[in-house]
Parts: sequence; structure tokens; C-alpha cells
Amino acid sequence: MQFSFPKISASLPIVFAIMFLTNCLYTNIKSPGWYYSQSYSDVRGMEPVGKLEGTSCGTSWLWMVYTGDESYEAAVQNAIKDKADLLFDVQTDYSYKSFIFALYFEKCTRVTGIGVKLPQRLLKKE
Repeated sequence: MQFSFPKISASLPIVFAIMFLTNCLYTNIKSPGWYYSQSYSDVRGMEPVGKLEGTSCGTSWLWMVYTGDESYEAAVQNAIKDKADLLFDVQTDYSYKSFIFALYFEKCTRVTGIGVKLPQRLLKKE
């Protein structure tokens, strides 16, 4: 008894190519994050401003040029911008978008939390 492998059909490489390319044409991923922040007891006695949200993004083209700042700190600064001095009870989310083998790639950090104003005695004087 002789064993022989089945002949590879001409369409099989095309099927593999389609399977490979469909995973690389577009990606949109969202994931929760975590970062330490002050709690309610840490900000007792401070003036609450309300719920704030900030986003920071970075973008890459052709695997060579990367612009932007998707850091946690940049997202917090965008959230408190002239509205508050401190953000507490922070929740962090990340999102990633990629097109065609990451020729274009975008990563964003989004923070939400409650803003508070510090008492005047705690603010730095310039």
C-alpha cells in the first residue's frame, strides 16, 4: 500500500492569501486600562467640578513616522484643562486602529474621572 499526498489545488493559495489579508486590512481594538488615582477620601474638602474626560492619541505612518502623545499624563492634562486642578476616581480606556498591515496605526488613551479644584493654600504660586 502506497501513501500519497493529495494534490494542492490552484485555489488553495488564494484561499490562504484571503485569510491572511483579511486579518491585516483593518483592526479596531478597545481595551480597558487601569491607573492609580486619588480616592474620595483623598480629596475630601476640595471643590468638585464634575465628570471630566480627556483623550490623547499618537499616529504612525509607514512604520517610520510617529506623531502625537498617547500617554496617560497627556490625556489627564486634556481632561482637566483650565477646569480643574486634579482628577480622581480615574478610569482609563485604550483604543487601537490599524489599516493595511499597520501602514497607518493609531493608538489613543481616554481617561474619565471627577475633577476637583485645590484649595488656594495648596496651589503653587508663580
